[in-house]
Amino acid sequence: MTRIFVVRHGQTDWNLAGRLQGSSDIPLNETGRAQARDAAAGLWPALEGSPVVVSSTLARASQTARIIVGDRDAELHADARLGERRYGPWEGLHAHERAERYPDADAAWRAGYEPDFDGYETHAAVAARMTDAAREWVSRVAGDLVLVAHGSSGRMLLLAMLGMPLEGRTLGSLENAAWSRLVPSAGGGWSLDRHNVGAPAVVA
Repeated sequence: MTRIFVVRHGQTDWNLAGRLQGSSDIPLNETGRAQARDAAAGLWPALEGSPVVVSSTLARASQTARIIVGDRDAELHADARLGERRYGPWEGLHAHERAERYPDADAAWRAGYEPDFDGYETHAAVAARMTDAAREWVSRVAGDLVLVAHGSSGRMLLLAMLGMPLEGRTLGSLENAAWSRLVPSAGGGWSLDRHNVGAPAVVA
């Protein structure tokens, strides 16, 4: 029985600064590398059999995947379909810059809906490529599958595999180096039995 573990990459300097990354290829920072090591320590005890690890081709994800695998006996692959959403002219902008330059689109996006401008990759497009990749890899492996992806693309994958609406905020985001787990359900679909494991505790 294949289970799918969806892991978000560790922190980058752009994450730290609050800049939107999207398809921009930003590497992990020192904190991100430490987060990936912590993720490996927490993730491996939850894995069974001979896991297969597949990452986005963007540096922050591929670096996270390599750290997670380390010297362990696991297959490591890359798949460009697991990359982050393309945000076009928003990439590199801080939240206040998006709000100032694109007020209507930013308000829609923060509410979980679709902004409307050239270069933005829609929820449906992201979900389609992510699910295509996940289903293809599931068909190729016998044991656990670890997909190292990104915040937005990972959330779209989870929503799509669960048959949930892609718009709105019905499922919380994955934090840096946290993971969620999808398990086969009795009806032939998927169930989410873990979400955001390893995320920092929220202090009230």
